[in-house]
Amino acid sequence: MIKHLFSDLDGTLLNNNGELSDYTKKIIGECNIPLTLVSARSPQKMESILNDLGVGGIHIAFNGAMVFKKENTKFTILNKEILNRELARKLVLDIRSKFPKVGISLYDTNNWNVDVINKVIEREKKVVKVNYNLVNFNQYFNENLKEVYKVSFIEEDIEVFKKLVNYVEVNYSDEKITIQKSLSGYLEITHVNAKKSLGIEYVMKLKNIDRESTVAFGDGENDISMLQSAGYSIVMGNASDKVKEHADLITKSNNEDGVAYAIKTIIDKI
Repeated sequence: MIKHLFSDLDGTLLNNNGELSDYTKKIIGECNIPLTLVSARSPQKMESILNDLGVGGIHIAFNGAMVFKKENTKFTILNKEILNRELARKLVLDIRSKFPKVGISLYDTNNWNVDVINKVIEREKKVVKVNYNLVNFNQYFNENLKEVYKVSFIEEDIEVFKKLVNYVEVNYSDEKITIQKSLSGYLEITHVNAKKSLGIEYVMKLKNIDRESTVAFGDGENDISMLQSAGYSIVMGNASDKVKEHADLITKSNNEDGVAYAIKTIIDKI
């Protein structure tokens, strides 16, 4: 019997416009199984989705770097894995120097910080309904001591992105970080213990849930560890072949309400 659901957001629960369909909201609203959202997003970027779904409780942000509880408008951090500040500084300034056109987002407890505004940043702002904080990264690291949860590098040019990924993997793989690709053109850097799998395992332990009674939904490479840690893995039809290799079942795409379809037609049979 399934007792808990874990779901990624972008590319999974949300369509390609970053929206929840009315049908998905309806099915989740009718589902009696608790749902934990597990996202690369910050809690602030998850808030509008949580409100649309009408769900509180425990959720996972920053690819597992933060587990938090939402009660009405209050967010309480239950567990966190923060990046070393000096490492974050070195990484951000190094990439800005080597890849001057790459979009860089740095996330602390309360803010989404960027140093350059481009079409990718503006598009993300529109989708997530959260304002960015324009900073000078040198100045940012010199003037505050905020905890850094995640650094994202965003590059739409496929060849430049490949060079970026290779550079980070070659030069920073010995550091205590997790390097993951999420959406197309997104490279996410978090603490070495910040993984979606560790996030859902924390929730399972906290709520005394057996692994076998959990289902995880995902579509991206950063979802693989979560899919492996859940009792049953359902992968979206829009996922890559690499991710589909980790599926117990493949559902419809995110643009076809794949999560809702699986909840409606499959969950009771597991």
